[in-house]
Amino acid sequence: MLDQETNDFEEIYNRHKSGIYRYCCRMLNDPDEAKDVVQEVFTRYFESPARFDGEVPVKVWLFKSARNRCLNLIRDRQKVSNIGDDADRLPQPESGDPDVHDASAVVGTLLEKMPEDYREILILREWNAMSYDEIARTLDITVPAVKSKLFKARKRATAIYRKLYGD
Repeated sequence: MLDQETNDFEEIYNRHKSGIYRYCCRMLNDPDEAKDVVQEVFTRYFESPARFDGEVPVKVWLFKSARNRCLNLIRDRQKVSNIGDDADRLPQPESGDPDVHDASAVVGTLLEKMPEDYREILILREWNAMSYDEIARTLDITVPAVKSKLFKARKRATAIYRKLYGD
């Protein structure tokens, strides 16, 4: 029985680890923290199969768990940065920086400047190819709310891009 549970866990891990990692990387903008979150999420899932009742799809449960951990880390960072000296903060990249035209840097800068809820919904839809229903269940909102928020997030991303890089 334990072998079957281990095989099931390995299958779930192999199927979802990359998506969870990409989501965490984009949310946290820190690959090391993202790896830690992925490990925590899958450890929680493996150690607490009784809590997972099957009513929520595994993918949604995993993303919801990753989301909660990422949001907690982001809030903790904000508390620390509010206490710290402004001089200790790292400067944001300017449009004159040489790597601005690198697509990954542009996307990272755009996501950094997005409000948290818009950044999150874009990551779930565009980088993790989640359906509207999966996003709704992950964020505890309705499908129409997902569509509306996604529309607004894309519009905001376009506006930020134009402001930073021109047309």
